[in-house]
Amino acid sequence: MPTLQVKTLWIERAAAYAGFNRLAERLGLPATGAFLFTLVVVLFHLPVLSAVGWLQTGTLSFVSNPGEVFQVVAWPVMVWILLRTKVRYRTAINGLPDAIDADLEELDIEGRLIGRLLTAMGVPENPTGKTDADLDVLVHQPVRYVVLGVGLAVYWAQLLTNPAGLIGPVAELAGQAVAVVRFYVIIPFVLYPIGAEFLAAVVGALVVLPFKIERATLINFSDPHGYAGLVPAGILFKSVSVFYFVLLTLFAVFQTIAAGTSPTDLFSSGLLITGLAVGLVLFFGPMLWIKSYLAAAKGAKIEALADTSRAVGSTDELFPYAEPESTDDASQYTYNYIRMEWVQATSEFPIEFAMVQEVLFALVLPYVTSLLFNYALRSAV
Repeated sequence: MPTLQVKTLWIERAAAYAGFNRLAERLGLPATGAFLFTLVVVLFHLPVLSAVGWLQTGTLSFVSNPGEVFQVVAWPVMVWILLRTKVRYRTAINGLPDAIDADLEELDIEGRLIGRLLTAMGVPENPTGKTDADLDVLVHQPVRYVVLGVGLAVYWAQLLTNPAGLIGPVAELAGQAVAVVRFYVIIPFVLYPIGAEFLAAVVGALVVLPFKIERATLINFSDPHGYAGLVPAGILFKSVSVFYFVLLTLFAVFQTIAAGTSPTDLFSSGLLITGLAVGLVLFFGPMLWIKSYLAAAKGAKIEALADTSRAVGSTDELFPYAEPESTDDASQYTYNYIRMEWVQATSEFPIEFAMVQEVLFALVLPYVTSLLFNYALRSAV
């Protein structure tokens, strides 16, 4: 079948609309339009507006606030990770097996509520294989808008309830006008959508994809490695989870070094702990769902093979109680028994333990990094 391509992301469309894709091609750097777009936005958001603020306050906030320097690197890194996630996702969906097993077509482990929620998230109701399972969509619009809506609701709530605590340090360094442009225009209308798209991509890869696999029956018990053909998905889950925790680490560093923030205040520490908890749920939740689905699929396949064995000869008994009446019957009993054993031995997790270790190591990075930076800054004072 033809190679599946992943649909264009928001950041890619924004870069194309603003002419950055054409600029990238002229510079001989095709496919870097999204990076150039992000870099220009961040440079205007930080050093340029910092220079404007210097005309008002006499202080260059870009030099005085390490958090601004850090963001110039962090935001392009986020976009790079987002685009790498898209590439990993494309590799995974093209590596998945197509639906080939008629014995699993009637398998359904979803409840009515979960089924409706999945359909609302963009998972097709009755796909017949890879071609109509919407695998080419990494970020579904409902997920994107929910993530962005929740993020902006939290942001505006914090901004409205504590404007002095959030804007005050920046206004002191760069002036009130610069703070207003940053906090009321660039952050909510440019940077938050970029961050929301990354989180929506994480949800698309770690949550939505497993349900697409289940609904389209994209498993293959003839996988010689014993993972039902889902190793590409397992590699994707590991990679995206590590990416998520790396970005959470960057956020923890920013909260530690930026003016007006602290890793120990209630909001920052609560957000970090929530981010760690969400990361764990996003990684292990889909794994447990795939385990449940594969367990049910193995049961259905074994029962179908058992029915095939019962149809052999003149008895309904199965191995080892069946008494074959001929050599051909004995061969069929043995063959079907081996098939059932092979299916039973299939791993119900599409990931190896070493991959889980990588994710758990990445899990502790945000907290440990925050503590180390906080200790270094306190020691330097």
